Amino acid sequence: MEYLVVLVAVLVLAGSISIAIPSKASRKISKLRMEAKILGCKILSTLYGKNKFKNNNSNSVIYQIKNLTGIKEAHFIRDNDQLILYSPVKLKFSDNFELFNKEINEVSDSIEEIIFSNASISFLWKELKGLEELEMILKKLGKLKNL
Repeated sequence: MEYLVVLVAVLVLAGSISIAIPSKASRKISKLRMEAKILGCKILSTLYGKNKFKNNNSNSVIYQIKNLTGIKEAHFIRDNDQLILYSPVKLKFSDNFELFNKEINEVSDSIEEIIFSNASISFLWKELKGLEELEMILKKLGKLKNL
């Protein structure tokens, strides 16, 4: 009987320790998020606060950068293979919308949703694509300031 109690105690202790050790995937995501902060991204949780994103089933974090573009209000959602304007509709009738829409669709296929506000550009993307993909996204979003 004493052996059974000792065995159960050891198993509980081993289980607790194994839960505390991060997995390979969580270490990879953690490293990516630290690198993203170095690149200038602000990372926010979708679980807390005001979440304006419509895509609820994908990521648990929002990547946010400073908005240096002329677009101060826009919300794009991925529909199949392209980002479509969700709101505001009045943006579709602006002079350079076609050019802007073409450029935003060339940013990356890994972006699932993107929101432009006065101060920031927030986006959801497939984090497992890695740091190179994030650097490419940031570079292409930076090119949008010329429009």
